[in-house]
Amino acid sequence: MKFDLLNKTFASLIVAFLIILSAALGYSYLEKSVTIVDGNEEFKVKTFSNTVEELLKEQKITLSKYDKVEPSLSKKIKENDRITIFRAFPVKIIDGGKEVVVNTLADSVENIIKNANIPLHEKDKVSPQRNEIIKNPTEIKITRVNERVVEEVRKIPFKTVTRIDYNLHFGKQNIIQKGEDGEEKVITTIVYENGKVVEKNTKKVVIKPAKPQIIVRGGLMVASRGGVEFAYTAKYRMLATAYTYTGNLTRMGTKPRVGVVAVDPDVIPLGSKLYIEGYGFARAEDTGGAIKGERIDIFVESEAIAQRFGRRWVTVYLLKE
Repeated sequence: MKFDLLNKTFASLIVAFLIILSAALGYSYLEKSVTIVDGNEEFKVKTFSNTVEELLKEQKITLSKYDKVEPSLSKKIKENDRITIFRAFPVKIIDGGKEVVVNTLADSVENIIKNANIPLHEKDKVSPQRNEIIKNPTEIKITRVNERVVEEVRKIPFKTVTRIDYNLHFGKQNIIQKGEDGEEKVITTIVYENGKVVEKNTKKVVIKPAKPQIIVRGGLMVASRGGVEFAYTAKYRMLATAYTYTGNLTRMGTKPRVGVVAVDPDVIPLGSKLYIEGYGFARAEDTGGAIKGERIDIFVESEAIAQRFGRRWVTVYLLKE
């Protein structure tokens, strides 16, 4: 009887031990090791919490409505899970002259502005760039860019073109084409940044080209010398000298003779007919090394005549062909 009682007691102790061991093992099995990353801080904890939300409450970790947790708060916790908390940070947005501070997670500049319900237009300037990712507290500056286009139609005054007609007597003129004003569209683009003018560009588009007025004026002049009347188109005041036979032909390949003169072809073209006061009618057929500019060298019959002629100022008329 005593032996049976002892066996029953021993058996009860064993059963109790097994129950306690089983409970301990079960309890131990429910406890989990989890890593929490909170911003720049990382630590490990042991927990019996069932979900991420329960774990954070257990650890007295609070979240703002802008913070984000991965995995989500309702997610059940498993052994060796990694819980990451992304903390929102303040960003100051300067919109023209207005300032607003928003809390945000890491995101692009454009999305941060959009989430702040601030409209952004295509031409607006943003610093930092729209696609730049913001990861820390910073300042975003928006420069509002607007354009205004002003169009105006203006008159293009016509120009007057004058031509000389050597078949028309000097002092006379004819209008052979009447001038007409044209029209152009002047387009001015004004660029504003935050309400201030920063750029102004103007371009012109011709709607109707102006038509020039063309006037023909007479260039034919008439003079009379020694009872001889002649028409001329130009008159020069020239320093004259004289030369005689040298044995050489003229620049035009003709034989020197009275009535031939040497000129600067840049002033009087070779072959031109002339009237020279004190000499008479002549033809420009020759040139000379010293005959430059307003100079003329006339041919005479002898060296003695050339010596007597010397150097003198004469009026030279360029005759009409």
